[in-house]
Amino acid sequence: MTTPSVLGSRVGGRGYCGGIRLCGPLLCGSVGDTEVVEGPGRVAAMCRETLGDEPGIRRPLAEGSSLDIVEITCCDDQRSFRPPIFVSEPEAGVTRMLLVRSGGFLARVNGREEFTDPVAGFVLRQGDEVAVAHPAHTRDISTMLDLGRDVYGDLLLPPARDPVVPVTAALDLAHRRLVSACRAGIDRFEVAERVHHLLTTAAAPRTPARTGRRAATVRAHRRLVAHTRAVLIDGPLTASLEELGRHVGCSPFHLSRVFHQVTGQTLNHYRNQLRVRAVAEDLADGHSSLRTLATTYGFADQAHLTRVFRQHTGLVPSAVRAMLRPAGPGR
Repeated sequence: MTTPSVLGSRVGGRGYCGGIRLCGPLLCGSVGDTEVVEGPGRVAAMCRETLGDEPGIRRPLAEGSSLDIVEITCCDDQRSFRPPIFVSEPEAGVTRMLLVRSGGFLARVNGREEFTDPVAGFVLRQGDEVAVAHPAHTRDISTMLDLGRDVYGDLLLPPARDPVVPVTAALDLAHRRLVSACRAGIDRFEVAERVHHLLTTAAAPRTPARTGRRAATVRAHRRLVAHTRAVLIDGPLTASLEELGRHVGCSPFHLSRVFHQVTGQTLNHYRNQLRVRAVAEDLADGHSSLRTLATTYGFADQAHLTRVFRQHTGLVPSAVRAMLRPAGPGR
């Protein structure tokens, strides 16, 4: 049996990297050499890990006595679970929230497996055990927030057996705006205020629905849904329902029914959420052609993209592009 490591252990006996306090090793690997680079608006510390044959990068976005925000880019493609990690920092009272901007991975938190992607994040508390696997052959980009309960305790999500945080369109936009502002360079006051807004936007962790199905059937259905989500993250979002069914080895009808039964949402709604958030990520990266993005993500045309985007976010793509455009503090 593999002994779990401790999330929050020191790097080389210290808790600092290039002058910026770290929040512990990546969920997908151990911290290696440190490289300090110039970042937009501040000096960023980047810690590179060896993840198989591909690099992973962690980039601190903000830090303080009760708050650390780190952007994680992970290129791991190990399908099996890595050794588990215990959330047990020397400093008591830290809660960790992880939100995904693109890509996805399978997380096992306290024995419960959930696929984590731009539609579902999770919260970890002291004493939780987490392990991750990467069934999708694509990199994932996430934001990790370490929150001190001495300051954020009244805003933190309540304890629950299910650590999953449903990422609504409002929470997703608040997350992306926080990252954009931190990259541009903002002071601690504004960071704290934006985090406050993000936490109040977050929905409470869902409570698993009780069903009369056998435990083996429930597990099989959850595995099918996790496989489906990995295929959608890994492959083109232009695939048809029939093609998706062939990929996961079942009929489109069965897949559609089970997905709705397990997640509480239709497969089409979930796929549209992924497409909208992929478009938002590309807009944040500077892509400007909506026509090209519509083709890339399988929308009928630019008007269709705009309509679906507005349905999910309440905003047109150009408005979100303006929000995520790098700018000075205060935006």
